[in-house]
Amino acid sequence: MKKNVLKKVSAGLLAAAIITGSFPANVFAEKGSYELDYIINNPYETVDWKNQHQYKADFHAHSKNSDGGNYTYEMVEDHYKKGYDILAMTDHNYTTKGWENAGEGSVSPERKAEIESGVGRNGRGMLDFSYSNEQSRTDHINTFLTDWNNSSPASMENTLREIEERGGISHINHMGRYTGYKTSDPANDPSQISKYVNLLDTFRSCVGVEIINKIDNESRYDRILWDNILQKTLPEGRQVWGFANDDTHSLNATGYSFNMMLMPELSIDATRNAMEKGTFYSVSRVSRVDGINSTLPNGNPMPGSGNSSTTYLLDQATPSISNISVDQKENSLSVEGKDYTTVEWIADGKVIATGNTIDLNDYEDQVNSYVRAQLKSETGIAFTQPFSLTIQEPEEIDVKQIESKKNQANINFDILSPNGKGYAVFLSETGETGSFEKYNKVNYNRKGAHIKGLAKGKTYYVYIAFVEDNVITEKTDIVSFTTGR
Repeated sequence: MKKNVLKKVSAGLLAAAIITGSFPANVFAEKGSYELDYIINNPYETVDWKNQHQYKADFHAHSKNSDGGNYTYEMVEDHYKKGYDILAMTDHNYTTKGWENAGEGSVSPERKAEIESGVGRNGRGMLDFSYSNEQSRTDHINTFLTDWNNSSPASMENTLREIEERGGISHINHMGRYTGYKTSDPANDPSQISKYVNLLDTFRSCVGVEIINKIDNESRYDRILWDNILQKTLPEGRQVWGFANDDTHSLNATGYSFNMMLMPELSIDATRNAMEKGTFYSVSRVSRVDGINSTLPNGNPMPGSGNSSTTYLLDQATPSISNISVDQKENSLSVEGKDYTTVEWIADGKVIATGNTIDLNDYEDQVNSYVRAQLKSETGIAFTQPFSLTIQEPEEIDVKQIESKKNQANINFDILSPNGKGYAVFLSETGETGSFEKYNKVNYNRKGAHIKGLAKGKTYYVYIAFVEDNVITEKTDIVSFTTGR
């Protein structure tokens, strides 16, 4: 649709006939009668669900090189035993330049080679996502693939800028710690939303935010904040991916929140690409706002981090995703998986639909810039990344001439079908921002539309649309003319 506000009338138009410009959003007579056509930006478009692997990743773990309770080799062995495929050791203000180079409790080169080759796991190796660091001299940020450590005084802006300039990537950790996780109100605080929106808009190498941290204590409202961020960033084309990490400081605190990376191979480059492109989904055994494992079996509150009282959770099944498909023509999305009881579709932070498939045209009044899905059970939750949405604007039909008479008018344009099949005329008597209704007293010919039954000496506002499969695919600007007396 053209965005011009005023177009000059071309030669041959009568003086009383004016093309007034593009459409105010509230005048569409067809809204509710015809379907919108969405462009669905699918982060999983390149994923070969049948042939690609799903790699379990922890991007937030600590050892005795900062404030963890175990040596690096113990953390590595524990992740290996628990089925992880990717591990980033992110000690505070300490860059782990490979498990074998850790200052405290390093992994021997021989053992690292065995782990990478999958010894004891039927050839399923585990990747050392090295050169990782939790930059903690400001609000905590995990940085990856960069040999750099910030120093005091530090700010989030300086940290993110330095990582970007050095070619690394990052994500922002446990936002609830800084917004106030004990109430949902801070997640809706405009100043908090603006803080993260501005950072993410400025530094595109920051690929996302943690939406689950540990056993979802401080992060319990971070999904609300994430949705609020998405509502600001996605209309500007900025995607923000959601991560789930254990932020583990001990062996008993490992295995509750993780990311399933959808990649053709297990490598540093493939992992980075998946983090940047959003080709992964996040999983948690606990979601407090959803009432998933929010208490211990004895009724006591769930601890903030995993310990000996929570390890029973590790034996419970969690939802997984086996396929995501997008039908651009039908404006629909579908998700398939295992070990879930319901699928919820989220738009603007609200559940708008349930079920494996959503037809966006059924929820046009609730859908704006994105939808995302979450698969839930009593023992876990899995989050897709957001699917950003834009409306496919109709192509413009150029009006060549307008001829008005006493009770009728001709609007001439390059008509595709002289019999008028597919065309509709919408008319308003109250101005270009008034209420447009479909007008049926119309004949079509090889020149365009002949509108009959009009009142004498009256001004009308009209546009013509071409409808295909119940979607407006072409449309004129609004034109105005006055009939003769």
